[in-house]
Amino acid sequence: MLKFIVCEDNPNHLNEITISLNKVMMNYNFDYKIYKFSGYNKELKRLINDSSDQKIYILDVELPEASGLEIASEIRETDWNSIIVFLTAHKEFKDDIFYSRLLALDYIPKNRLSYYRLNDTINVILNKISENQFFTFKYKRNTYRIKYSDILYIEKIPDKRLCLIITESGEEYKIYDTINHIKSELGKDFYKSHKACIVNVTKIKHIDTINNIITFKNGDKTDLLSNRNRKGIKEYVRNY
Repeated sequence: MLKFIVCEDNPNHLNEITISLNKVMMNYNFDYKIYKFSGYNKELKRLINDSSDQKIYILDVELPEASGLEIASEIRETDWNSIIVFLTAHKEFKDDIFYSRLLALDYIPKNRLSYYRLNDTINVILNKISENQFFTFKYKRNTYRIKYSDILYIEKIPDKRLCLIITESGEEYKIYDTINHIKSELGKDFYKSHKACIVNVTKIKHIDTINNIITFKNGDKTDLLSNRNRKGIKEYVRNY
């Protein structure tokens, strides 16, 4: 679960941030939840102390009771993995933010373009999280974790309830699962090219729609490209 924790005391700004986050998240396959606060309280403190999920904080610098800088300082007392982004109407706080060693990812001045900048920043964050995501599965009592970015394609083994995961390094892993269920676990980087195959579109070098062959950047190939999906995959890769 990805948690966005937004601290903003202006109701209009809080609503705009929420709308922006929901729009951005439409392009990603993440379970997420947005927590909204107008100031520091017990629920916010509970979330800060909960280390079970990936968190992205969007903090207004000026808040009642405790400032965004004070909240960030409390976060960093125990948590150096969560991502912190500051929003502020006062440019003079920029030095305070970066000299306070809070490892803030971005400082966004509040103006008419701030939500475009926020969207860009969130996209950068989510793309980096996606790169470091792992596909976790069990096979014969062993648990495996493979980076999504290492997977070239996944194909069904004929006549068996087994699939084969082929990685960029050439390693192969078997998994007891169906293609459809595996696809539901993967994100936007993956496309179902055939009823028996899922490919990582970020690894594709060329799509031969005459011979129905997909060539990957490392030279590997698969002919699991169906006639009904060859047009769709070319459009998907083009628009990716």
